[in-house]
Amino acid sequence: MTDSKLSPELNMAIGLSESEREKSLNLNVGYSSLLEEWELIVRYTGSLEDVTEELSIMVEELLGGYAIVRIPQYLIGRLSDYPQIDYIEKPKSLLLEEMEGIVSSCVNRTRLAPYFLTGKGVLVACLDSGIDIFHPDFCNADGSTRIVSLWDQTISGNPPDPYFTGTLYNRTQINRAIAAGKDSGGRSIVPSFDATGHGTAVAGIMAGNGRASTDNIIGVAPEADILVVKLGNPDNRGFPRTTQLMLALDYTLRYAIAANQPVAINISFGNNYGNHNGDSILEQYIDMITNLYQNVIVTGTGNDGITSRHTSGILRDNAAETIELYVADYMTSFNLQIWKHYLDDFDIVIETPTNIRIGPLSQYSKIQNYSLPETLLSVYYSEPTPYNPQQEIYLSWIPRHDYITPGIWRIYLYPRHIVSGSYNMWLPVAGSTSSEVSFIRPVIFNTLVIPSTAQNVISVAAYNSINQTYANFSGRGNLYENASYLIDTKPDIAAPGVNINSCAVGGGYGYFSGTSFAAPFVTGAAALLMQYGIVNGNDPYLYGEKVRSSLIRGARRLPFQQRVPSPLVGWGALCVENSLPS
Repeated sequence: MTDSKLSPELNMAIGLSESEREKSLNLNVGYSSLLEEWELIVRYTGSLEDVTEELSIMVEELLGGYAIVRIPQYLIGRLSDYPQIDYIEKPKSLLLEEMEGIVSSCVNRTRLAPYFLTGKGVLVACLDSGIDIFHPDFCNADGSTRIVSLWDQTISGNPPDPYFTGTLYNRTQINRAIAAGKDSGGRSIVPSFDATGHGTAVAGIMAGNGRASTDNIIGVAPEADILVVKLGNPDNRGFPRTTQLMLALDYTLRYAIAANQPVAINISFGNNYGNHNGDSILEQYIDMITNLYQNVIVTGTGNDGITSRHTSGILRDNAAETIELYVADYMTSFNLQIWKHYLDDFDIVIETPTNIRIGPLSQYSKIQNYSLPETLLSVYYSEPTPYNPQQEIYLSWIPRHDYITPGIWRIYLYPRHIVSGSYNMWLPVAGSTSSEVSFIRPVIFNTLVIPSTAQNVISVAAYNSINQTYANFSGRGNLYENASYLIDTKPDIAAPGVNINSCAVGGGYGYFSGTSFAAPFVTGAAALLMQYGIVNGNDPYLYGEKVRSSLIRGARRLPFQQRVPSPLVGWGALCVENSLPS
């Protein structure tokens, strides 16, 4: 087995028993006990035909040299030995990021002369928890649906070509369901539903047409066509995986190309797994597909701004540092990533709340397991990959019985030889753990969730449009001390994200807060710009980076912004009118 081709998390996962993985937070994500196989992400060069035939495994080839494979664990070693396989990674869980906004985002003026922009002719894609197909805001005046395609990855049966999971419902089937009525057989025709209401609210902000409110609550692009992928096959905690998101993106691009429509894609999911520099497989895949067609991809920055899930620092020779972690009672599992410069050499010692010391951890042994009275601590030291120059040290706390030892855990860093000294630590995003775990002395900057850290996406922070204040839950970018922030700034822009009135499951409306609901304002705005440029023939190249640049140029400075760009809200608040040619 060529284990250097395997991601650190996958190496650790296959080194543990299934029962140990099941107790961990993330190590069993992607494994099916029923089928006794893994779902993995592969980067490859050339053809996978011989791999598929010789290993008799299921392979879903994506655009750009990526694939999703389903494979028994005992064959992973053989898979890694094929020369065309460049890298293999296990999936991660994705977590949801939780009409005054229309006015604050300068949308109303664009609906009037000389623009008349409504998103007509543009596709908006909602990759989320599903949608209420019966909601009037997603129907035309004649009652027919505005949803052109709904791929529910959670319902087996009739997947779109060339994929193997889920069921595709086309516009004709959705219209039949609406005509029958949701309580009179419609749900048997299209049984897909939005259990959380998250996707329905996101779609309403992007493209709701206000029919259920007599035009009082209208989305940004009310005449855009809507494509929905309900991300599916969730893990045992109910969260979809990065593999499902990659498949959804692949399908959306293929659909848009076949339909010859520009597409604005909204992603309101995220996680903390990676160094947040754009180097993860998911981020690189997204950056690749942004260059394939007339598309714009928009993501929320996440809601980890004040959840104490990140810390960082700079180690210096002869100066040890102590990082303290608070672990609440009844904690069933969690993990921690330490990212550092590969040339920095320092010892790590772990101290439990009962004053038991472990270490120094050995950087020369990749996988290490330490058995404590109540906790199994698994450690993995990675090496740089072909796609990531930094070193990751992954620590997983797994209960030996029911719960991890609660209290204050301490991590001591003892420098040996320091070149850079910079390090970052991330815990899982808030809401993904069974109880509370947090850094005692967190760092609130560099708290964007992945994939909002991808280079080519538009990353959207949240603000309160009612009183023009910052939404303190919103993920923050880096606090740069030099001019590099002009190049690397994230987030890109901010949009309303507090108490947003949008579509709710059942046909009415509700109030929603979070960067999940800031992002679709920008997705809808991207659809308006692409209508102006591509559909209306004013600028056939108004997509991708040109849309982002236009939105940044039109952004207005918020009262609390101390500098532009800002690690809190990027270049300022979304203002669609100012983003169009004068």
